[in-house]
This record gives sequence, structure tokens and C-alpha cells, in this order.
Amino acid sequence: MSTNVCNTQEWFTSFEVAKKLALTQNKMLFVMWEDALSDYYQVIVNDDNGKEIIINLANNELVTNIIWNHFVPVIILETEYEAFSNQVKETRGVKYFNKLTDDSIKIMDVNGNILNINTTTEFQYENISEYISRYALNTSYIKQELENYFKNKNTTSTFLLASKYLDFTIFLNQDVRSEMMALANIYFDDAKSQLLESNYKNKMAFLQKWELLQIKALLILNKPKKARRILKKTDSKTIDKINQPLFSFLNYTMFKLLKDEENAALWKNRVSLVDLKKTELIINNNS
Repeated sequence: MSTNVCNTQEWFTSFEVAKKLALTQNKMLFVMWEDALSDYYQVIVNDDNGKEIIINLANNELVTNIIWNHFVPVIILETEYEAFSNQVKETRGVKYFNKLTDDSIKIMDVNGNILNINTTTEFQYENISEYISRYALNTSYIKQELENYFKNKNTTSTFLLASKYLDFTIFLNQDVRSEMMALANIYFDDAKSQLLESNYKNKMAFLQKWELLQIKALLILNKPKKARRILKKTDSKTIDKINQPLFSFLNYTMFKLLKDEENAALWKNRVSLVDLKKTELIINNNS
């Protein structure tokens, strides 16, 4: 828990400014409600020897600087509660809503969507060292898609960001992979809703791609048998031209995970070098 920052930096109180800085610095947001942080909010940090120490988060300059090294810290003002809660009350489900509105630390992406909805603080202190180890992600891999979405939220930018988030999970540790996938699904759901209400000319191809990417998620999570059951029901003749590379990748990766080299070889020549590398990463991550 060392830091290179000498002067304590204050937490942001402007959510919009914090989001823009996080986008620039390729960081996640470290978010708390104003009242929670102003109270005696105790957390755990690990010292250089791994010993757990309980400290008050609000008044500890060293820990604040450490957080700044890995995240962009931001306080949500209590006056913004209604606006924040109304945005998700009807769309994200009870679990997400409860995480947003409780006093715990929330790790968000630059668009304000929560990553760590599964973490709970009931009966235990939050461990800042573990949060850094788990959630201090460098988001440069998805920077372009984040910027495109940030500048112009539409069906295409939303769908492309969701797809890139799904690819991002391949490079993450297993303990955070399913959480990042849930974050990707927030954007997939938004894109699908926008698509169904639009007059987009390639609507059916996009919807088909959305279905195929759900199979890709199964493969990333090492569920090739479930993926195979779905792929077996899929008629290759119905696959739109723009989705054929993805369909080939899914079949190749599925057979490789099942260690069926004979059938995998039948698909290999249809898979790009970039996707072959992704298959290799998926296999290595799940071995």
C-alpha cells in the first residue's frame, strides 16, 4: 500500500467531471455517497507485510492518495439521490438498485454503471487492498468504444461497446470476469431495446449477432457443452453474412474447449488470426 502521490487530492463532487477524467486516464470510478463518507466509515487496508489494519476512510490521507493512484474517487451528493435512483429503479433490478443506494463503495465505469454489484458489506468491512487488486483495471483496451459512446449514444455505439466489454473479460482474472460480463450485458440490453424500437435496416442481423454473443459469453465462462447445445440447434444457412466470422469462431472455440481437435480443424481456416488468439486466451484462462 505505497503511494507516489505527495499531496492529498480531494474527492470529486462533480460526477460529470470525474467521468471525463476517468475516460482520459483509463480508470474506473471509486464512488461513495456523501453521507456515507462523511460519517465514520471504516475500511481495511493491508500493510506491506499483509497485516490488516482498520482505518477511517474519510480522514486518511495516505489511503486517499492510494485510491487516486488506481481510480478516480467521486462523492455523489445526497441531493442527486432521486435522479440516480430513478434511472435504474425500473430497469436494472432490485440487486443493482440496492447496491446503488446503499452506503458501500461502488466501482463504476466512466458511464456510471456499477461493476461490483455482487460485493456486500453486511457484517464485514470493505478491504481497499482487495478492491485495488480486483477492480483497478486499465480500460485502454476499450477506450475507443468508450469515447464513441460517450460522444454519441446510439444503437451502434452501445452495441459495439457491449461487444468490446465482452472481449475485455477474456483478459481479466476469473474472479472479476463474470462481473464484467454483467456490466457488458447492461449495454447489450440497452442496445437491444434501442434496436427493437428503431427502423435500423440491419435489425435482424444485429439481433442475431446479439444471440451469438450470448454463446460467446458461455465459452468465456468455460461452458462449452451448453454452447454446443445451442449451436447444434442453429442452422448455419440462417447466419447472416456479417455474422459468419463470429459463427465460425464460436464453433472453433467450442470444439477446442471440448478437446475435439478433429471438428475444430474443420473450422480453423474460417477463423481470423485475431480470433484464433482470442480462442487461445479463452482456453488458457479456463485451463
